[in-house]
Amino acid sequence: MPDDEREQERLDMQHEIFLQTMNRKLLAAPVNPNAVHILDIGTGTGIWAIDFADEFPQSIVLATDLSPIQPSYVPPNCRFEVDDFDQPWSFNQKFDVIHGRMLAGSSGDPKALLRQSFEALKPGGWVELQDFAFPVRSDDETMAGTAFERLNESLVKALQLLGRDGGWAANYAEFMSQAGFVNVVEIRHKWPQNHWPKDKHLKRLGQWNMFNTLDGLHGFSVRLRTKVLGMSIEEVELLLAQSRLDIKNPKIHAYWPM
Repeated sequence: MPDDEREQERLDMQHEIFLQTMNRKLLAAPVNPNAVHILDIGTGTGIWAIDFADEFPQSIVLATDLSPIQPSYVPPNCRFEVDDFDQPWSFNQKFDVIHGRMLAGSSGDPKALLRQSFEALKPGGWVELQDFAFPVRSDDETMAGTAFERLNESLVKALQLLGRDGGWAANYAEFMSQAGFVNVVEIRHKWPQNHWPKDKHLKRLGQWNMFNTLDGLHGFSVRLRTKVLGMSIEEVELLLAQSRLDIKNPKIHAYWPM
């Protein structure tokens, strides 16, 4: 399977994990039935934007991303544009809803992003960011000393060297208040790294998340570790092989803070 198709399948799987987490809802914020202009930044494959356009046919959904990887056949009320959400915005209209998902490692300045979002909202509009507060962790030390912990620590270091912080999502509520938002609500979830929980719902989430992580592990690890940290490809592949065993090990109670 080509790499781009594999990545699309992984992102579609990630979308399903979000739906399972949020009781099949696309947004936690209340959606006004009369909301018209919707902006989805960093849309990726566009699956969220397409689903929203289908569910709310009265809306006009604009979705942006750096890469034009979205499908050609989409609902008539949904369109895609190539754009960088980290650059100054120049949209011709204001929005009822602005949505972003899994942006923490991609944004160079989340405070600036939220200030732009605030300025681009209609009165009474909503901004919702659904994100992962990197790194993966455990609450009972079962991840301590593992290859997977070393991998996570190295990715944190690489992002810091690039001026990024994958853990910024943990501060979104504070950043939103600083940007002028009111009625700020933070909802926290945990995505288990595999099927280790006893709870059936969390066990199912963990199973999905395990496949999601294993599929994307090589793609989001190799470039940072070789180009930024200067590791050899052999060193990286060895660490990834060891990490895959940890990811599948139910004795390691790791989770993604969402």
